[in-house]
Amino acid sequence: MKSVTLHYSEPLIRRAVRAFWLRATGWTFFTATGVLLGSLIALLAAGDTSWFVGLIGAVFLLAVGFAGALYFVHLRASLTRFHRMQVPEATLELGEETFRLVADAGTSELAWRTITQIWRFSDFWLVFLSPAQFLTLPLADLDEESREILLRNARIHRAKIK
Repeated sequence: MKSVTLHYSEPLIRRAVRAFWLRATGWTFFTATGVLLGSLIALLAAGDTSWFVGLIGAVFLLAVGFAGALYFVHLRASLTRFHRMQVPEATLELGEETFRLVADAGTSELAWRTITQIWRFSDFWLVFLSPAQFLTLPLADLDEESREILLRNARIHRAKIK
């Protein structure tokens, strides 16, 4: 079993949540909300106050509200888990059938098949267990062998690698 000690910090957690949010919302969200806002401004500037303008405004506010909630819910949950840690470290144990994350806040042992996706960024990877639940793995602590083990086992179980 391969074992690696991971070191966490609040700035790392914030960067990870921001990266998740930006990729989850995507450029289509920003394009669509930009078009909605532009249309709303143009219609209001032309003096239109019909129900259709109200609908566009409501859709815009709902979209922005949902995206904001997505970000802040994940940020709050991630920072809460981080602040519960007495020591901002975890041990990642990579086995044949499972992987385990051990920290003073608790231990999780999971089968490799539970990984649905891995999103790779320059200083961390996000390992998804469901569409909105992920583990943050700081790359500064993951040696090349550990990265290969993670990717190999994720691919064997058909996880998407981005």
